[in-house]
Amino acid sequence: MSTANPSGPRRSRPARRNALVLALLATVSLPACGGEDEDGNQPAGAPETSTPSPATDDQETSPADGTPIRITFGDTELTARLDDNATARDLAAQLPLTLTFRDHNNVEKTAPLPRELSLEGAPEGHDPAAGDIGYWAPDGDLVFYYDSDAPFFNGIVRIGEFDGETDAIERQSDDFTVTIERG
Repeated sequence: MSTANPSGPRRSRPARRNALVLALLATVSLPACGGEDEDGNQPAGAPETSTPSPATDDQETSPADGTPIRITFGDTELTARLDDNATARDLAAQLPLTLTFRDHNNVEKTAPLPRELSLEGAPEGHDPAAGDIGYWAPDGDLVFYYDSDAPFFNGIVRIGEFDGETDAIERQSDDFTVTIERG
Protein backbone atom coordinates (compact mmCIF):
# COMPACT_ATOMS: atom_id res chain seq x y z
CA MET A 1 0.00 0.00 0.00
CA SER A 2 1.39 3.35 -1.03
CA THR A 3 0.70 6.57 0.86
CA ALA A 4 0.97 9.59 -1.33
CA ASN A 5 1.21 13.07 0.10
CA PRO A 6 -1.50 15.09 -1.69
CA SER A 7 0.29 18.40 -0.97
CA GLY A 8 3.46 17.41 -2.80
CA PRO A 9 6.83 16.08 -1.72
CA ARG A 10 7.57 16.16 1.98
CA ARG A 11 10.62 18.19 3.02
CA SER A 12 13.05 16.87 5.56
CA ARG A 13 13.69 18.76 8.80
CA PRO A 14 17.09 20.10 7.67
CA ALA A 15 15.57 21.39 4.42
CA ARG A 16 12.78 23.18 6.33
CA ARG A 17 15.26 24.59 8.83
CA ASN A 18 17.47 25.87 5.99
CA ALA A 19 14.45 27.46 4.28
CA LEU A 20 13.50 29.20 7.54
CA VAL A 21 17.05 30.46 8.08
CA LEU A 22 17.18 31.82 4.51
CA ALA A 23 13.81 33.52 4.91
CA LEU A 24 14.97 35.11 8.17
CA LEU A 25 18.23 36.31 6.61
CA ALA A 26 16.34 37.80 3.66
CA THR A 27 13.99 39.62 6.02
CA VAL A 28 16.85 40.99 8.11
CA SER A 29 18.90 42.08 5.11
CA LEU A 30 16.04 43.82 3.24
CA PRO A 31 16.23 47.01 5.33
CA ALA A 32 19.93 47.27 4.41
CA CYS A 33 19.04 47.50 0.71
CA GLY A 34 17.97 51.05 -0.09
CA GLY A 35 17.69 51.98 3.58
CA GLU A 36 19.27 54.86 5.44
CA ASP A 37 22.75 56.04 4.56
CA GLU A 38 25.55 56.28 7.13
CA ASP A 39 24.16 59.58 8.45
CA GLY A 40 20.72 58.05 9.01
CA ASN A 41 19.13 59.85 6.02
CA GLN A 42 16.60 58.15 3.76
CA PRO A 43 17.37 58.12 0.01
CA ALA A 44 15.22 60.44 -2.11
CA GLY A 45 11.86 58.88 -2.91
CA ALA A 46 12.25 56.12 -0.30
CA PRO A 47 9.28 55.49 1.98
CA GLU A 48 9.73 56.84 5.48
CA THR A 49 10.53 54.30 8.13
CA SER A 50 10.62 54.63 11.86
CA THR A 51 12.86 52.77 14.22
CA PRO A 52 10.95 51.35 17.15
CA SER A 53 12.14 52.60 20.51
CA PRO A 54 13.90 50.00 22.62
CA ALA A 55 11.74 48.04 24.99
CA THR A 56 11.92 49.20 28.58
CA ASP A 57 11.64 47.24 31.78
CA ASP A 58 8.10 47.58 33.14
CA GLN A 59 9.44 48.93 36.44
CA GLU A 60 11.96 51.42 34.99
CA THR A 61 9.97 54.25 33.46
CA SER A 62 11.01 57.88 33.27
CA PRO A 63 9.08 59.98 35.80
CA ALA A 64 8.07 62.35 32.98
CA ASP A 65 6.07 59.48 31.45
CA GLY A 66 4.01 58.64 34.50
CA THR A 67 0.81 59.76 36.19
CA PRO A 68 1.13 63.19 37.84
CA ILE A 69 0.00 63.33 41.47
CA ARG A 70 -0.33 65.98 44.20
CA ILE A 71 0.72 65.25 47.77
CA THR A 72 -0.74 67.68 50.31
CA PHE A 73 -0.14 67.95 54.06
CA GLY A 74 -0.72 71.06 56.16
CA ASP A 75 0.08 74.08 53.96
CA THR A 76 2.53 72.06 51.84
CA GLU A 77 1.80 70.76 48.36
CA LEU A 78 4.33 68.59 46.53
CA THR A 79 4.11 67.14 43.05
CA ALA A 80 5.30 63.76 41.88
CA ARG A 81 4.78 61.23 39.12
CA LEU A 82 3.83 57.60 39.40
CA ASP A 83 5.73 55.27 37.11
CA ASP A 84 4.00 53.28 34.39
CA ASN A 85 4.09 49.86 36.04
CA ALA A 86 1.39 47.58 37.41
CA THR A 87 2.04 48.50 41.06
CA ALA A 88 1.89 52.26 40.40
CA ARG A 89 -1.19 51.92 38.19
CA ASP A 90 -2.90 50.00 41.00
CA LEU A 91 -2.14 52.84 43.43
CA ALA A 92 -3.38 55.45 40.92
CA ALA A 93 -6.68 53.55 40.65
CA GLN A 94 -7.20 54.04 44.42
CA LEU A 95 -6.69 57.82 44.36
CA PRO A 96 -7.63 60.06 46.04
CA LEU A 97 -6.33 58.72 49.35
CA THR A 98 -5.81 60.24 52.78
CA LEU A 99 -3.11 58.39 54.71
CA THR A 100 -1.26 58.85 58.00
CA PHE A 101 2.53 58.64 57.62
CA ARG A 102 5.14 58.00 60.28
CA ASP A 103 8.92 58.11 60.19
CA HIS A 104 10.78 54.88 59.67
CA ASN A 105 14.56 54.55 60.25
CA ASN A 106 15.20 58.28 59.61
CA VAL A 107 15.23 57.66 55.85
CA GLU A 108 11.56 57.28 54.90
CA LYS A 109 7.97 57.99 55.82
CA THR A 110 5.55 55.08 55.59
CA ALA A 111 1.77 54.70 55.62
CA PRO A 112 -0.41 51.60 55.38
CA LEU A 113 -2.58 51.44 52.26
CA PRO A 114 -6.25 50.35 52.36
CA ARG A 115 -5.41 47.29 50.25
CA GLU A 116 -2.36 45.54 48.81
CA LEU A 117 -1.09 46.61 45.38
CA SER A 118 -0.42 44.41 42.37
CA LEU A 119 3.11 43.02 42.11
CA GLU A 120 2.71 41.90 38.49
CA GLY A 121 6.07 42.34 36.74
CA ALA A 122 7.66 43.82 39.86
CA PRO A 123 11.36 43.22 40.50
CA GLU A 124 12.41 41.28 43.58
CA GLY A 125 13.59 44.46 45.32
CA HIS A 126 14.91 47.99 44.94
CA ASP A 127 17.68 50.25 46.27
CA PRO A 128 15.73 53.47 46.89
CA ALA A 129 17.13 56.98 46.57
CA ALA A 130 15.93 60.23 48.13
CA GLY A 131 12.87 61.39 46.22
CA ASP A 132 11.66 57.89 45.31
CA ILE A 133 8.13 56.76 46.04
CA GLY A 134 7.94 53.09 46.84
CA TYR A 135 5.70 50.28 47.90
CA TRP A 136 6.81 48.03 50.76
CA ALA A 137 5.01 44.86 49.70
CA PRO A 138 5.48 42.77 52.89
CA ASP A 139 3.40 45.26 54.95
CA GLY A 140 1.38 46.93 52.16
CA ASP A 141 2.86 50.37 52.91
CA LEU A 142 3.32 53.41 50.69
CA VAL A 143 6.80 54.85 51.24
CA PHE A 144 8.25 58.33 50.65
CA TYR A 145 12.07 58.19 50.70
CA TYR A 146 13.82 61.39 51.79
CA ASP A 147 17.32 60.01 52.38
CA SER A 148 19.48 57.91 50.08
CA ASP A 149 20.78 55.79 52.97
CA ALA A 150 17.91 53.34 52.59
CA PRO A 151 19.51 50.06 51.46
CA PHE A 152 18.37 47.55 48.85
CA PHE A 153 15.63 45.34 50.22
CA ASN A 154 13.62 42.54 48.71
CA GLY A 155 9.98 43.61 48.75
CA ILE A 156 10.51 47.27 47.80
CA VAL A 157 8.92 48.30 44.51
CA ARG A 158 9.73 51.73 43.06
CA ILE A 159 6.46 53.26 41.89
CA GLY A 160 7.30 56.91 41.37
CA GLU A 161 9.40 59.94 42.07
CA PHE A 162 8.92 63.41 43.52
CA ASP A 163 9.35 66.29 41.07
CA GLY A 164 11.44 68.31 43.54
CA GLU A 165 12.99 68.26 46.98
CA THR A 166 11.57 66.16 49.80
CA ASP A 167 12.78 68.39 52.65
CA ALA A 168 9.20 69.15 53.74
CA ILE A 169 8.55 65.43 54.20
CA GLU A 170 11.79 64.94 56.11
CA ARG A 171 10.89 67.81 58.51
CA GLN A 172 7.69 66.06 59.63
CA SER A 173 8.65 64.71 63.06
CA ASP A 174 5.34 63.25 64.23
CA ASP A 175 2.67 61.25 62.46
CA PHE A 176 1.13 63.45 59.77
CA THR A 177 -1.84 63.13 57.46
CA VAL A 178 -1.34 63.33 53.71
CA THR A 179 -3.84 63.59 50.87
CA ILE A 180 -2.70 62.09 47.58
CA GLU A 181 -4.65 62.78 44.41
CA ARG A 182 -4.12 62.84 40.69
CA GLY A 183 -2.34 65.99 39.56
